[in-house]
Amino acid sequence: MDAPVLPMPAPLCLVTNKDGVLALNPAALAVLQEVAQPMVVVAIAGPYRTGKSFLMNRLAQKRTGFPLGPTVQAETKGIWMWCLQHPRQQGVTLMLLDTEGLGDPKKGDSHNDAWIFTLALLLSSTLVYNSIGTIDQKALENLELVTQLSELIRVRDRDKDGNNSVEREDEAEDCEFVRYFPSFVWVVRDFTLELRVGERPISEDEYLEQVLELKHGHGRKVQNYNGTRLCLRNYFPTRKCFVLPPPLGTEECGRMEELPEAALAPRFLQQAAQFCNYVLSSTRLKTLPDGRALTGRALCMLLQSYVEAINSGHLPCLEGAAAVMMANENAAAVAAALEAYTRGMRGLSLPTEPAQLSAAHGEHLHEALIVFQRRSFRDRDQEHQRRLMEQISTEYSHLQEENDEASRRHCKALLAELAQALHTSLARGAYTQPGGYRAYEAERQRLLEGYRQAEGKGPKAEEVLDEFLAERRAEAEAVLKADNALSEAEKQLEDQKQQAQLLEQRQKATAERERQLEALLEDERNSYAQNLQALEAKMKAEAESAQRELQRAMEAKLREQRELLQRGFREQAALMEQELAALRRESNNNSKQELAAYIFDTVRAACDLMSTLKLSKLVKSRGTAV
Repeated sequence: MDAPVLPMPAPLCLVTNKDGVLALNPAALAVLQEVAQPMVVVAIAGPYRTGKSFLMNRLAQKRTGFPLGPTVQAETKGIWMWCLQHPRQQGVTLMLLDTEGLGDPKKGDSHNDAWIFTLALLLSSTLVYNSIGTIDQKALENLELVTQLSELIRVRDRDKDGNNSVEREDEAEDCEFVRYFPSFVWVVRDFTLELRVGERPISEDEYLEQVLELKHGHGRKVQNYNGTRLCLRNYFPTRKCFVLPPPLGTEECGRMEELPEAALAPRFLQQAAQFCNYVLSSTRLKTLPDGRALTGRALCMLLQSYVEAINSGHLPCLEGAAAVMMANENAAAVAAALEAYTRGMRGLSLPTEPAQLSAAHGEHLHEALIVFQRRSFRDRDQEHQRRLMEQISTEYSHLQEENDEASRRHCKALLAELAQALHTSLARGAYTQPGGYRAYEAERQRLLEGYRQAEGKGPKAEEVLDEFLAERRAEAEAVLKADNALSEAEKQLEDQKQQAQLLEQRQKATAERERQLEALLEDERNSYAQNLQALEAKMKAEAESAQRELQRAMEAKLREQRELLQRGFREQAALMEQELAALRRESNNNSKQELAAYIFDTVRAACDLMSTLKLSKLVKSRGTAV
């Protein structure tokens, strides 16, 4: 299981906004990079001094945290971050982002308002917009930043996207925002009106949708009136509204965190609790458009790409930033998986038997693949998977060589120890007397029995013994020739026995190498069969997740199209039909049959190639044994 989020007792400034320049706080980035869990990210934006920080503290289930100020001076500057364990989802980190207020007169230049708002939107899975009073035309004008998003964000790099005109690209990218943007929640503070249309009570959501109704016509005034409304309707997959009455007397509003719960208006507390319950229970994980959940590390890399682009005078490119992030994360996934494999394998005590080494290889290869699959992103051409397997193959080969060498040293030392008695007798001349050969042969047999009974000799046991006996061949012949108690016929018979014994041992050594090679090849076949199964499962899950996200985008567009048709906006509905047609084409291209064929063919080809390379390498490196 991924490590829990590090304790973060208070928020940290994540993005500073000073003198018109955005900068990232290294301390906050260090915390974010340590978050290996998937994340739910809730950001809040809105005019300055409207109580945004209070709501974020409520989501954190804390009385204090994000600063609240009692004056008209804005407290929050830039973007502040608070990472906490999600109170309702195990293994998930809740990341709260509090942004500086829009329209602060002390900033003078409000250009960075747009960038702060854009970053909050791109980082979050739910964006909360907090305002005061009612949702009237002025409130919508304060939110006109959403109409600028097509001028502030690029879905893809235009330089790599063919010859489409700028207008067509803007329209196409504008249509795709719904796949990248978060859910939208509008919180209206100090709301004192009755939720009614005539005599009919309406819900908060109906109130929002009523405010977002479009006007018929084509004039400039109508376009200006509809602009923000159209963007809110088209860009955000879901919309929700909460209205909160005044919490207490005007003179006490600035110090709400200092007051006990009982001092706040019950209706305010009830509505605030409903807001928190909705956000904590409904906010989805922060994902890529294909549904892949992001960790703190991945989110950190995206943020760095966005800020770097903004500060260099370019527009944040969503696909470009995601591509950079995925390449970095996949490289890190290879390193982490290889480290997991190496750590497990290096825990073995060498020499070890080939079967034990093979079993450990299979076990830790499986662990490494799990580490890689959990951390990697869309490695659909298996580039990084192949790199990982090549590096594991190299590491395994090195371990085999080390095990062979350790086995050779151990077996030689064991034989040297067992041969001490033989050396001592030879030095004393005990075998030069009549009958010496029988004594020599008896001692040598005791040596062989002791060697064969010893455990933990490793893969070179028979080979080292073969070399040992071959080296002692001249010694045995000398003892045999010196034994005058044996007839020439007996000496010839004993010599034949020695030759037969040497041949038998040579055959044992050869058979040992062949068995080890076959076991090694079988182990690799089993490992790659498991690898294939794991890859197919992972890619199938990724494809199904992407299909679900595509379906979610289509459903949002269909809902909006139905509402437009019901209210007579046939021209806008027809334009939306073009967007839906593009989504349907993509969905059809990703049909289950095609996805299954793509997954199987791609993974099978990659694994067959790797298996061939590996088996070829093994046969080549150990071919002398066959």
